[in-house]
Amino acid sequence: MIGSRVVPGLLGLMVVLGFAPVAEAQGCNPSACTGYTQIDHTFTSGSRWRFAVESCPCEGLVIRLAHYMPRNGTLRLVLGQGSISELHVPYAVGTPRPLDVAGAGMGTNAVQLSAAECAGGTLLANNLICQNIEDRGYAWKFMNTFQQGELISVSQSSQLGQYTYINRWEFHDDGTIRPRLGMTGRLQRVSSGAAYAPYGSRLNSETSATPAYGISHLHNVYYRLDLDIGGAANDVVERMSFHPSTAPSPDSSCATPGTCGVNMMTPILTEAAQDVVPEAYTTWHIYDKALMNSEGRHIGYELMPQIEGLWSGQTSTTEPWSSHEIWVTRFSRCETLAVGNFPPHIDASCGSSPRNVSAMVNGESVDGQDVVIWYANRHLHVPRDEDQDNMPIKWLSFSLFPRSFHHKSPLEP
Repeated sequence: MIGSRVVPGLLGLMVVLGFAPVAEAQGCNPSACTGYTQIDHTFTSGSRWRFAVESCPCEGLVIRLAHYMPRNGTLRLVLGQGSISELHVPYAVGTPRPLDVAGAGMGTNAVQLSAAECAGGTLLANNLICQNIEDRGYAWKFMNTFQQGELISVSQSSQLGQYTYINRWEFHDDGTIRPRLGMTGRLQRVSSGAAYAPYGSRLNSETSATPAYGISHLHNVYYRLDLDIGGAANDVVERMSFHPSTAPSPDSSCATPGTCGVNMMTPILTEAAQDVVPEAYTTWHIYDKALMNSEGRHIGYELMPQIEGLWSGQTSTTEPWSSHEIWVTRFSRCETLAVGNFPPHIDASCGSSPRNVSAMVNGESVDGQDVVIWYANRHLHVPRDEDQDNMPIKWLSFSLFPRSFHHKSPLEP
């Protein structure tokens, strides 16, 4: 993120560097991905992950062809490709509103890692990616029996202005995938004057004649997830939600509101934009239409959001892609970025493609097709005293859980 800059120790000083709209930005070169490396690891429990990583100028760390195998099970494709497809950081005062993928490039601004930053692991892609095997605590526990879990992590650091982003993906021994984004570095904008009080938090002494405020801003992280459960074709997506019910259940009259609730599965048959509804516990189930587990249920994965809050930007003008959290689209090789999806940020042959994820929802069937899920994770950063000078890291994450990918716990013998 290239924008207003704070000189450490001079909290009242702000230098405005300027922000180019995406259409005018130089952008990143989509054809210059480097460091393609395949990772294949079997855990002590017997489960296994095999996938490839590389560093691309726009998205930075990209996951390709991730396969999972439970203990004594079958190795199956889960994720065709996973990446951050945009990182939008609008400030509470209305400007700046940088786009850090199409506008600057997470990979273009990736930082080489030292051996100390990847202690016990392996540096890949000319030291731009760290791969490690880690203990994740309990895998399960019952009474006095338990099992410790493990994970493979891959991570990359990108420096966007004063902010440092840690793009991390975890692959757990139980089949869970957990993308995480760590936000650290230094505050990007501190402004002087009492007029800024509603837009942030005061950071200098209350006795100072001129107040200095760290300006509040949002981090909107757009992920592109080409979930190819068992293969690219035959994808099905349904919205899972939980709703109050006053209809009698087998165990209760349910007459009193709030006593009972029912699960609802709503198929998504055509391309759609969806909203996270916290009170309905919304998740999204992606499964293969043809493949079944040994008990006759479709193998799949469930996207479970981690919600801090909901937000929409200039949805009526320049930010139509900011009005939802989930988009379900049919795969197209020319639809790779959530914003700025046009050359030079994508391949030159894709000039007529939809320019953002909102425009990609155009009525195509996704029933039994090769489907892509786009998910926006949001964080409001209200600066605090403790963010000076080097900010303690803050993690955003969500989870992709196996659902009927197995017929029981994948860690069982």
